[in-house]
Amino acid sequence: MNWERRFEVAEHTPRQLGEEAVSGGVAAGLLPLVDYFRLQDRFERLGRFGIAVRGRAQSVMLFSRRPIRQLDGAVIAVTQETSTSAVLLRLLLERYHHLSPAEYRRGQDASADALLLIGDEALRFQRANTSYPFEVDVAFEWWLWQHVPCVFAVWAVRKDAAAQDKQQIEAGLARSLAMNLGQLGAIAQEHAVAFGVPAQDLERYLANFVYRLGPSEEEGIQRFRALMDESHLL
Repeated sequence: MNWERRFEVAEHTPRQLGEEAVSGGVAAGLLPLVDYFRLQDRFERLGRFGIAVRGRAQSVMLFSRRPIRQLDGAVIAVTQETSTSAVLLRLLLERYHHLSPAEYRRGQDASADALLLIGDEALRFQRANTSYPFEVDVAFEWWLWQHVPCVFAVWAVRKDAAAQDKQQIEAGLARSLAMNLGQLGAIAQEHAVAFGVPAQDLERYLANFVYRLGPSEEEGIQRFRALMDESHLL
């Protein structure tokens, strides 16, 4: 039996998925790391599956009118799609660069001094950007600061889900990951037009991420959690 046929599969942005998890609308999913932290009383990890990067992510970008170290007192617009990256940006600006932005404003705002975008939005905006001369890969800033991978999300399942369902979902994830990693070229070719990125570039981008989290990613998770706790952002 195909594991996906037993469950209804829904597509959400990272932030929407976190909101659905809070409201009880999902049984399992790729939860943004900050939402997993907040929901650990209800959710548990599914194996060591997740999304992380060791260095540049290329799609978690801060577009700025001035260098990042000059953003003290700035207005920062933050995409509605993100949970983890919004917290990551605050840690970088406030703890790493010791800045105090005037405001973090949700949604795109043409009057903002800088704009945080993720995923498809970031990839498309970067190719057409003429308004923000300074582009900062936020995951790479984390790497320079902490020297550990940046973990954006982890696969998690409700603790009260049936044991059989947990096992089936985890096994299905393992099979799907193995299959998809073996055909990244075809996946990139299929989605290149929609992303507005050449297929070869998209394939390199997809191959850059870590989908099975190892010891260094786990250390990254612990560092991120500790910084959130210290900054009272949880």
